[in-house]
Amino acid sequence: MKIYRQLQLALLVTACLTGSGLSQAESIDYGKWNITLDETTQMVALTQDGKNVLHDMTARFKYNSTIYQTAGYGTAQVSQQDFTNAVGSGKLVTILYQSAGKPNVEQKFYLFADRQYLLTDVTLSMPDGGEVASNYICPIFSEANNLFLPQEVANRFLTVPYDNDGFVTYGSFPLSRGTSTTSTASGRFARDSISFEVTAIFNGVTQEGMVIGSVTHDMWKSAVRLTGSPLSQGHLSRLECFSGVTHAATRDERNGVLQPHGTVRGTTVSSALMLLGLFDDWRTGMETYGEVNAVITPKHPCDQTSIWGWNSWGGMEKHCNYEGALSVSDFIKENIQDNAHFAPDGIIYIGLDAWDNMNWDERKKFVEYCHANGQEAGAYWTPWSDWVGNESTALEGNNGYSYGDAVMRINGRSIGALDPTAPATMSRVNWFCEKFLQSGFKYLKLDFLNTGSHEADSYHGEGIYTGTQAYNFGMNYLRERLGDSVIIDLSIAPLFPYEFADARRISCDAWGEMWHTSYMMNSFSFGWWLDRVYNFNDPDHLVMGNRSEAENISRMTTAVVTGYCILGDNLSTRGSYVGTTVSQNKAKKYSTYERINDLIAMHLKFRPAYGHRLFGVNNSIDLFYAEADDSYVVVHFNYGVGNKDVTLDLSTLGIDAATIDTGRSIECWSGDAINLADGNLIYSSPNDLARVFRLYKK
Repeated sequence: MKIYRQLQLALLVTACLTGSGLSQAESIDYGKWNITLDETTQMVALTQDGKNVLHDMTARFKYNSTIYQTAGYGTAQVSQQDFTNAVGSGKLVTILYQSAGKPNVEQKFYLFADRQYLLTDVTLSMPDGGEVASNYICPIFSEANNLFLPQEVANRFLTVPYDNDGFVTYGSFPLSRGTSTTSTASGRFARDSISFEVTAIFNGVTQEGMVIGSVTHDMWKSAVRLTGSPLSQGHLSRLECFSGVTHAATRDERNGVLQPHGTVRGTTVSSALMLLGLFDDWRTGMETYGEVNAVITPKHPCDQTSIWGWNSWGGMEKHCNYEGALSVSDFIKENIQDNAHFAPDGIIYIGLDAWDNMNWDERKKFVEYCHANGQEAGAYWTPWSDWVGNESTALEGNNGYSYGDAVMRINGRSIGALDPTAPATMSRVNWFCEKFLQSGFKYLKLDFLNTGSHEADSYHGEGIYTGTQAYNFGMNYLRERLGDSVIIDLSIAPLFPYEFADARRISCDAWGEMWHTSYMMNSFSFGWWLDRVYNFNDPDHLVMGNRSEAENISRMTTAVVTGYCILGDNLSTRGSYVGTTVSQNKAKKYSTYERINDLIAMHLKFRPAYGHRLFGVNNSIDLFYAEADDSYVVVHFNYGVGNKDVTLDLSTLGIDAATIDTGRSIECWSGDAINLADGNLIYSSPNDLARVFRLYKK
């Protein structure tokens, strides 16, 4: 199994202990970092380049239903040694806390000579070597007033959702309470909140900020809880980065009762490995966070630089049919394929979604038909969902199991989900994967995967204690059955783990109206960095429908910023649910802009221009930019806020206007020349329209 725990980072001690038994009051300096353990309080202070990051910091954990913290725990001993692991080489600082009758607590800080971040985790063990158990370990906890940003109202904190179910959004909220909305988006003032796995706490003007979160995801659901400050003082008054969260947002609440996180047992029990960094630019910090994850647990290899195709759900939904799907393959072949640089690598996926209304013989013939048209075929599946609801029903595959052998239970009752570790579930996975492979599918959209990560009464798999462990087990098993030749795209799924898939839909369902575009772009605004752990952020099916030209352009532009272009309109010309001429003409029109397709194929790494200015009903960032070898690309979305005239200072994006070749630079949808004056890009922004500027370098 590809399970990457922090204990499996292959720590290589490259020198003997260099400071074992140091005084508890002694500070340790290495690289940019200083760690000091106060001899009286047994609390830790962290500084970076002499600047306070966190002080009065302690670790916490649950043992025998009681929460303990290392401050005042008993004795504390500090040691240090050189180390090398997957992330790099540096100094490992270990603080061992001991107290009679309680677990030993070992907190490790991994320091690097040239990094703006450190790594830390906490391990529990019993002095006699016996078993220890816990369902909550918090390496970073402080209730002190910590101020590492300018003291102003532009300070924000990021909330990251656990999954992408139920049209959940990311949030960029004021760190402090206030009395006006002058510098914030309209809406509530959030001061206390929770972010799953990671957060950034940053200043919107200077961009400096802290990034903190988990970088291993095989055992725990982790989160960051934080409380800001009153009025505009701009400090943190509480910070808790921990493993062992359950919440309504993790889908672990049933009938108003929250299921506790699973209890992990062993001779040692460790938290997730956490990253804590103070960065000059919080966006660089989030990208670095993603890159560190991918070093510890590499993302799934993928040779493709962009993804192109069509999916049935956007326009056909439950009305998909065999003849109609064949006609879509023909329509793509005759009107879009090999036209205007659409899918320049020659790989186009024609995807069947839920309710394809086909049997397996028809699916295999559909795959063969796509192959004859020079295309690959895609399918859809929900491996951990129980849509039957009858435990006596036989599982698919005539394997001798019933659904009752596979269901996950809470308080003894089935919850409509399958235990990924159950032999019955694995037998079902074997049967479906064999069907997909025998049929010849090369793209598989997996949906409702969050059902496989619930905290349950128990799991069939030996040594599986938590929903995250069960989910990792199941996804690893599924990926091994499919092999590496099938593109796996996660639909509704937890953010982490990621290494079993090639892509993940960055938001929930999104169709063609501006509301859906702005919703999807909210997820990209604050989750753009996820392409460091997945090969692609999937913007969902690109539906034109009966929306305006401006909305159609905006929806297609989401493919530019993600490098992922799956069309979604009903393009069928025969069968039981024929598409409209309007939709088909729009697909032909908006899929054949050569300048746009060239940018999609480049799969550039766009980032938001800022994080504190929010627009539209979904509180999204409106401005993004990326650099190519020969140009800069600037993308602006108008999320239905009326016509605007924009004067954009390119220097705020790190672009020197003097290096731009104005004679070649264009707006890619219209083909119009740019207006560049005094270092400013000047343009109009009509309601609902996206602008895509390619600024060629001299």
